[in-house]
Amino acid sequence: MQKDFQIKRILIPYDFSETAGACLNHAVHLASRFNAELFLLHIIETSTFPGLIAHAFSGFEKKAEESSNEKLQELAEQLTREHGLKVTILTEAGKIYKRIVHVARQAHIDLVVMGSHGDAAGSYSAGSNTVKVVQECSCPVISIHPNTPFTDFDRIALPIDDSPESRQKVNFAMEIARKFGSSVTVIGLTTSSNEDYLRKFRIKVEQVEDFLLEHGIKSDSVFRAGEDIAKNTLEAARELNASLLVIMTEQEPSLSGLLMGSYASKIVNRSTIPVMTVRPAEVDPDRITVTF
Repeated sequence: MQKDFQIKRILIPYDFSETAGACLNHAVHLASRFNAELFLLHIIETSTFPGLIAHAFSGFEKKAEESSNEKLQELAEQLTREHGLKVTILTEAGKIYKRIVHVARQAHIDLVVMGSHGDAAGSYSAGSNTVKVVQECSCPVISIHPNTPFTDFDRIALPIDDSPESRQKVNFAMEIARKFGSSVTVIGLTTSSNEDYLRKFRIKVEQVEDFLLEHGIKSDSVFRAGEDIAKNTLEAARELNASLLVIMTEQEPSLSGLLMGSYASKIVNRSTIPVMTVRPAEVDPDRITVTF
């Protein structure tokens, strides 16, 4: 069984856009619930230029950095004053998704919160940047659609398939549920119609449900069958009126040989519900049991 998921440091890439502002509301709420430190990161996107051009551009970077830090400091002071949060500001230059991943690693970030779609193509939250952060970041990432209204994570959708890795996200969902008093609905996903397989799979889903109930989390389950697991996941989450969807960043081989990169990309890009992505740990499947 994995150790408990602790959120002590939350990183929000911030480009002063409307989308970033919407994500900041979620990040502040999370930081308040978990008593976590908030890291505001602004990135000055740069390219590599030769010779004199690089020298001139470095001067621009310096001015942009000073302006960014001034604005971030003003925002940090406001957040501290209004919410009592500890806030650290950072301005970095480089490729957007690479700097986010680098800072998350260097600052020992526990959770990244960013938009799933940006206000413009160059936004931090443009689909390609968010998906790359989701795929490469070692800590969980919550991606939020800009049109998603702010709400507590009162109902969490937890898709589970037949692989041992799939159940690794249970503790992450459980910790969010504890802080928000959420209920968790386990979505059993399968591509098989074999009755014997389905019987065994239902037992495994029930064990996830029981595990949550044993830890004081209200839980129930639904099942979805079919080849398009991304579509089935999103439809189930919408029908449940879920306020958070928890998925993995890599696909388990049991589901039609798909790569989770494709599944995660579809979920992150299509979901109007906030999505929390979790990277699976390297484990020995022979040592994992269905009883956690």
